[in-house]
Amino acid sequence: MTTKEKIVRQAIAQVEKKVAAIKALLSANPLVRICEIRIEAQQILQQHGDDHATIVKLLKPLGEEEKRMFALAEKQKNTMALIDKQVALEHELYELGHELYFINRGR
Repeated sequence: MTTKEKIVRQAIAQVEKKVAAIKALLSANPLVRICEIRIEAQQILQQHGDDHATIVKLLKPLGEEEKRMFALAEKQKNTMALIDKQVALEHELYELGHELYFINRGR
């Protein structure tokens, strides 16, 4: 494997990783999960009534997850920019694959 081929393969791996991250971000549905978390919290409040220590213990992880979901929803606000970036990365991936083809063909 030549140095050029090694660099191209590493670049392909990096671009594929970025594309996968963008696809995961675009396919996530945090608002549904936020609603589910709030329903779970309401059920906990109804089940445990006056036991405040248990309520706090059970609601803390739900609150942390809700914060993560709100952060994810914030990242999703500009979906057009994410899609544009994904298209640019997929084009770059195509060009890298094309370059790799010519490297292998030249052997």
